[in-house]
Amino acid sequence: MLIATTVISAVVAGFVAQLVDGSLGMGFGTITMTFLLGLGIAPAAASASVNVATIATSAVSAASHHRLRNVHWPTTLRLGVPGAVGGFAGAWALASLTRLDAATPVTSAVLIALGAVIVWRFAYGKGTGTGPIRTGFAVPTGLVGGFLAAVGGGGWGPVTMPITLSTSRLEPHRVVGSVSTAQLFASAAAVLGFWLAVPHTLTVVWPLVVGMALGGMAAAPLAAWLTRRIPTAKLGSTIGMLVVALNLRTLLGNFSVPWPVVVLLYLALAAGWAVALVGPVRAKAAEARAEQDPGVAAPDERPEGEPAPAPTK
Repeated sequence: MLIATTVISAVVAGFVAQLVDGSLGMGFGTITMTFLLGLGIAPAAASASVNVATIATSAVSAASHHRLRNVHWPTTLRLGVPGAVGGFAGAWALASLTRLDAATPVTSAVLIALGAVIVWRFAYGKGTGTGPIRTGFAVPTGLVGGFLAAVGGGGWGPVTMPITLSTSRLEPHRVVGSVSTAQLFASAAAVLGFWLAVPHTLTVVWPLVVGMALGGMAAAPLAAWLTRRIPTAKLGSTIGMLVVALNLRTLLGNFSVPWPVVVLLYLALAAGWAVALVGPVRAKAAEARAEQDPGVAAPDERPEGEPAPAPTK
């Protein structure tokens, strides 16, 4: 009875994790890793189990995103191939029990700042910008993301999503689809690395893996569909806030912060998210007013320092 309940919990965890991950580009590894560690599973076995489940969910997610035209394949390949290299190296590093957490606070702080920039851009700025799509940052991003995904079980999305969203000029739904598809490469290589590094001592918790995989595969098509339905500004702002929330959790874990302070920080973050979601609505309302009254330019169209023209009668 206890085993059945645990497996059902794994199915639910996998469904929720993939619903978040497939629609926002991150969250599956973080949510499922937290679930497994909460059951007392060793970090190496938990990370290997998460990556095995991710292979199945990423395959269904990739097919769903491809069918909905959410995938930019040049970006996907430039993320995925280095991600596989990083995932394989990260699995060997974790299996050898090397200390790898020294740079975690710095990395988390940088990603929090990057997430805040993304929120600002999509809530009050120009969003993805204009010009040709850029893939120059994809190779190092995939390498680092794959390594952290293998080491921590949940580093792929929080690393690759904000950097790709900030540098590629792709629409948010195409960034989500490309990052989610590329994750398949990184997870498969990480699993291969785990099995080659410790073939006799590493235990994958198969009942929980199957449960998480089934839940994730069920959620993947719905998540890909949601990505196309969420307005671009709201999707970008929400992704940025999720980046901040996930990395804030990692950053605070390195310090002895009293729980009331942690609660206040997350309440402030939730309030900031609500304000960010209202920002695009106000911007659209201003544009609509400007279109109805041609004599007044929209706030972001008037050259800096130029006074507003008088309203036409």
